[in-house]
Amino acid sequence: MPTSVKGVFHYLPWLRIVAIEVKKMAELLKSGATMLSETCPECGTPLFRKGKETFCAKCNKPVVIIQTAEDETRLRTDQVLESSEQILLAKIQEINLALKNENDPEKLMAYGNALSSWLGAIEKLRRLRAQSL
Repeated sequence: MPTSVKGVFHYLPWLRIVAIEVKKMAELLKSGATMLSETCPECGTPLFRKGKETFCAKCNKPVVIIQTAEDETRLRTDQVLESSEQILLAKIQEINLALKNENDPEKLMAYGNALSSWLGAIEKLRRLRAQSL
């Protein structure tokens, strides 16, 4: 008998986690979200849609459902544009730090030109991303 009681206690943390997940899903349904027949590719939990957003309640991540090759191309394009923007923003941050301690006019001019170019590139990336949606 003590063995079976010990086994029950072993599963209590897992049961609490499941209960929390089920409660979260119930609250999503109450708030107007729709449970979809598709499941999360990472955890297998049913996906939810609220408005235009599809997401996994367990992973707490947005999920994109790809139905056509065109959807896949659009998604990959958006990912590349987003990645490029993040890289440029990181470089701008690096230059901002370098600018604080720089007094050489030539280096300041080079930094300014780089900033101007990168900001223009970010603007173009954002326009491309808006067009692809």
